[in-house]
Amino acid sequence: MLENLLQAPLTSLLMGLILALLGLILVFAGRGVIKFIAFLIGGIIGGLAASTIMAPYLGGATILAGVIGFILVGALTQLLLPVGAGLVAAALTYLFLKPLLNMIFALIIAVIIFFAVLMLFNKIVAVGTAFLGSLIFLAGIKRFIPIDIYLSLLIIAVLTVIGCIVQLRGR
Repeated sequence: MLENLLQAPLTSLLMGLILALLGLILVFAGRGVIKFIAFLIGGIIGGLAASTIMAPYLGGATILAGVIGFILVGALTQLLLPVGAGLVAAALTYLFLKPLLNMIFALIIAVIIFFAVLMLFNKIVAVGTAFLGSLIFLAGIKRFIPIDIYLSLLIIAVLTVIGCIVQLRGR
């Protein structure tokens, strides 16, 4: 195993280490990362929109409008993230079930899914990011160390469980 590590090209080793590090960040802090990214995306959109809309009225003070728009829309985006996820889940559920069931039943199930995602959003994000992070970590490690399929599954399971415990512990 060590000889594979020494024979790996430097770029492959570096990419593997970066992937492993990003995977571990997602495993243990995925919920915070998702909320931070949502804040940044919403903030950038809000800041650009506010500075563009207010440019004719404020002249040189458009930077202030951009900063206020960044903060307000970023916070609003982070606050409404569970609602957006619930709407996406409900829409996908409806689109999937509409050809299979009556339209009314598909709509009722979609509404149930919306409220389930809304109530369980933090838990869903924690489990999802822990699982995704363990996959990314494994992809990084496999860049320079060949790992058996059973060991890979064990690594994914252990990291996902530990990540869920860390992210879902009482805060």
